[in-house]
Amino acid sequence: MQENIQLYQIWIVMVWLKENTHVKERPQNIPTSKWSNSIISGGLKSCDLDYPLRENNNVLDVKDKEEDHLFFKYIYELILAGAVDEALEEAKLADNITICMILCGVQEYLNPNIDVQIASEFDTQQGIKKHSLWRRTVYSLSQQPSLDPYERAIYSYLSSDIPNEEVMQYSDWESDLHLYLNQILGIEIENYLLENNKVDTDELIIPLPSHSLTVHEVLNKVASRHPSESEHPIRVLMASVILDSLPSIIHSSVEMLLDVVKGTETSNDIIDKPYLLRIVTHLAIFLDIINPGSIEEVDKSKLITTYISLLKLHGLYENIPIYAAFLSESDCLEAYSFILSSLEDPQIRQKQIEIMNFLRLPASNILRRTTQRVFGETEREYSPFNEISISFDINDIDMHLIHAVEWLIEGKLYVDAVDSIIALSRRFLLNGRVKALKIFIKRNDTEEICKNYELEKIADDISENEKEDQLLKEIIQYERLVRGIEEYEEWQKSINLLNSESNIPTLIEKLQGFSNDTFELIKTFLVDLTSLDLINSTDYEILYEIRALYTPFLIMELHKKLVEAAKLLKIPKFISEALTFTSLVANENDKIYLLFQSSGKLKEYLDLVARTVTLLK
Repeated sequence: MQENIQLYQIWIVMVWLKENTHVKERPQNIPTSKWSNSIISGGLKSCDLDYPLRENNNVLDVKDKEEDHLFFKYIYELILAGAVDEALEEAKLADNITICMILCGVQEYLNPNIDVQIASEFDTQQGIKKHSLWRRTVYSLSQQPSLDPYERAIYSYLSSDIPNEEVMQYSDWESDLHLYLNQILGIEIENYLLENNKVDTDELIIPLPSHSLTVHEVLNKVASRHPSESEHPIRVLMASVILDSLPSIIHSSVEMLLDVVKGTETSNDIIDKPYLLRIVTHLAIFLDIINPGSIEEVDKSKLITTYISLLKLHGLYENIPIYAAFLSESDCLEAYSFILSSLEDPQIRQKQIEIMNFLRLPASNILRRTTQRVFGETEREYSPFNEISISFDINDIDMHLIHAVEWLIEGKLYVDAVDSIIALSRRFLLNGRVKALKIFIKRNDTEEICKNYELEKIADDISENEKEDQLLKEIIQYERLVRGIEEYEEWQKSINLLNSESNIPTLIEKLQGFSNDTFELIKTFLVDLTSLDLINSTDYEILYEIRALYTPFLIMELHKKLVEAAKLLKIPKFISEALTFTSLVANENDKIYLLFQSSGKLKEYLDLVARTVTLLK
């Protein structure tokens, strides 16, 4: 078979069929002796196993026939499953010497006196030497109509013939395929032995078929016998493997997927039966490994990416990177980043990074693409058409973006992480999503990230430059803004809880601290970064817009809180303190009035000041 690849392939298919053949549970009433009931009833005069074949005047007991039928059927099933040794043991237990002797012919011929290397394993000869003679002897037994149908079927199979119709009528698609392939194998092996003069002519006592069917003819024959079974998708795949036509079947499977995507079909087998997608995907991967280029790269990619989505649907996250490893790098980046972009559970995310690194996937590029993907997908959600207002809530899209940036932090890509933190902060602040930025900073140690950022630059021999220094300063500015917003929220809570039992001196002290810190933030927030000559025009416009949104907000909110405190705590000087901010807004050094103009808040602020002035006595 090493010289004949086709026969070798048939043998492999037969081994596979045997291993997947289900054998029913051993019957309880298998006989332990031959013809015992017939001897007791007087229908048989001898205990000789062959006596019924030699004498026509005997009467076999019905129970003996039933037990024999049960025994032969079980032996036949064992042989089809490749369990010849087990069948031999059953024959010994049943005291069926005939079957024992016949099954010895299946064993490979080994003689410990000649094959000395196996002398320690066997004391006596194994198998038979004249196999062709044995085959014909067994074949002649299969033609005896007086024998039990399953006994004849055993002999037919062993002689590489097709069993009688009484047995074949209960056969299924797999069994038929097995039987016909067994016939091909037996005929072709004997033909080879004859051609090479390895068979004595005195063994050819009975003529046997010397022409075998082709595998294609066998499959057609099996299909004609089992038309409905042959249409099952798995059997179609089995046939395509046997006929070496898998690439076309795989392409057809991809077309079926595309038909559903395009809306041409609402459903089909490949979509409705996930196990089929799994089988086809595995076949595509395996075939591409053993025969590179035999599967179209686009077909393999579509199957794997679809199967990866199926794994995600069923929560089988740890399997996803394994399949992603079989994609080209570009396809891997797209498919895997799509999956990662939706993962939020910290343990699942950590496990994904571990498996990526273990499989040596391009983890850095995958994580970068994941973050990039989410920024791109959510961009339209952060393109407001109306006036921007500062909001103190957070939505799912904000969290989705936060999780995307955290992939870079979890993957220890600190240079990329810093760039993404800047992009995230700007996007949130430009859209008034200050609470979202607060959540991000609370979840992540930005100070530690910045330290690791600098260490990574040193390790990668990245030279220091002013631009990178500005990035860290910008992050610090955003942290200060978040702390200022937190103080604002804390003060609001304190006012809301104000009652007759409140500690007024403590409240006044807290208000003074809030006022001083906010005033300092107003005077410094992004001031240096918007005055640097090195900053490019795009960055300047973005930072100026952020400053124009939050500086007026901080001034007006601090003003309102001081006036409110003056009323609630009955301390008029807080009103005067609120009005002192007008000089800060109007002075030409800071030019904060330009920020009010830019944000459209100048009139609102002037109205606020005017109302406050009326409160002075």
